[in-house]
Amino acid sequence: MALAEYFSKNLLAISQVLKNGNSGQFQSVLNNTVIGIAFNKDALKHEGKAALDLTVRLVARLYPKIKFIDLNAGDKNLVINLKKLASSINSKIEFVEEEPTLIIVIGNSAVERIATQGAIYYIGSNSWVAKFSPENPLEIGESTNPLGAGVAACIGASNIFRYVFADFLQSPESDDEFSLSLITLNTDDVNATIKTKQLDIGKIHLVGLGAIGNGFIWALSNAPFLKGTVTIIEPETLALSNLQRYVLAEEKYIGKAKLQMAKDALKESKVDTQIFNGDWAAFLNKNNDWKQEMVVVAIDNANDRIGIQTSLPKKIINAYTENNVIGISRHFDFGNDACLVCMYMPTGQRKSHSQEVADNLNLTQHERFIRDYIFYNKNADDQLLTLVAQANNIEIEKLEEFKGMPVQQFYSNVVCGGMLMELRNGDAVIEHIEAPLAFQSAMAGILELAEVIIDKAGLRKEKMQTKTQLYPLSPIKQVANPYNHSLTKDTSGRCICADADFLNAYKNKWS
Repeated sequence: MALAEYFSKNLLAISQVLKNGNSGQFQSVLNNTVIGIAFNKDALKHEGKAALDLTVRLVARLYPKIKFIDLNAGDKNLVINLKKLASSINSKIEFVEEEPTLIIVIGNSAVERIATQGAIYYIGSNSWVAKFSPENPLEIGESTNPLGAGVAACIGASNIFRYVFADFLQSPESDDEFSLSLITLNTDDVNATIKTKQLDIGKIHLVGLGAIGNGFIWALSNAPFLKGTVTIIEPETLALSNLQRYVLAEEKYIGKAKLQMAKDALKESKVDTQIFNGDWAAFLNKNNDWKQEMVVVAIDNANDRIGIQTSLPKKIINAYTENNVIGISRHFDFGNDACLVCMYMPTGQRKSHSQEVADNLNLTQHERFIRDYIFYNKNADDQLLTLVAQANNIEIEKLEEFKGMPVQQFYSNVVCGGMLMELRNGDAVIEHIEAPLAFQSAMAGILELAEVIIDKAGLRKEKMQTKTQLYPLSPIKQVANPYNHSLTKDTSGRCICADADFLNAYKNKWS
């Protein structure tokens, strides 16, 4: 069928939110699902283009069959270009004419005349406002702001997922009609839209071009009203499994530096793009520049987040994804508000990395053996591959391709990439591996850019709580968003924001 080459990573992500079911059942559901993507002339507006583009980028990463439905958009090349985009993400994808399982509609058009087996979802936007309805067509705004449209696409993709996998979810209910303001982060006062004018965001640093960073750059590349400088810090190359949730990723980038995706995406942008192929510490040492006004954190490692905070940027915007969680945290006043270290302060005992690796390879009793491989950075050899194959009841031939690969790369491909779960048919648990669904990470990155713009333009009348969380597999409620939290400042005295030397350094740096 048309399942992507990286389906094993999709399987890993699906299995984390669908606690019942197995690989065979999930594949069967996907192979029997057709996603209809409908659009009208509103898709030619800037917001409409953004919503349609991101919807295709999200849908094509998971679903193997798409039906494009042109509701008199007026551009004969639009479907051709959309098919090219979807095929660049999954070259096996099928474009079908059969009746869709469900339809998502971009633009103010009803589609009752189109046969469908199930739901019809409508998404719309108005600059900063994202809109969703399971019943009524929605307007598309006239602005050049892609943020509301991008979030609407992510929420639409979330509702598609809940519908398709309803039999495996405890609470698969879809959203009711709502509008969500990205400025107030609630569902009231959404008519008080703020016009987006040309804005200089100054110098910002984006640390990490993983799935969240992809969402950030996607939004930035679709925001022509912005200028300034963004420095992107990222050391890795793109792996096949990354296509599962990197919205900028296409098959042509596999094996290339992740930074290349950002360069290509931003080539038409008014924002000056600087890139650094390395991690945050290497960037600081290479440039000998320790004064960063705004750092956007888009990495998934607590230790690296702590390292960024210790370099004392003036302001930090952090995003994270967990199982059914999208989170944004704001760290603008070091010493007075909770800092990023407060948020990731270690509590209690945790498994060592070597024990996590051993557990996830189903080699719990062989932690010392695995520790030696990691410590000496040994390559996967016959001894390791044989042990993994026997412990997981896998034919050794299926692991031969990894012989000679550095052990951390072997672990990344086989476990983090979801291959081990697929080979053992999803019977064993993979722990401590972050594999959110694509719409989660994309939405987190879009919200990060929204926070940058809101801060630079002074769009909020009142200071927001430190942390905001959304639960993308649950309906957004028709009341003021209840998911804004005050992150408590660490009171143990262990955090750097209670250390006199750090406090003085920050004060001297930014006074």
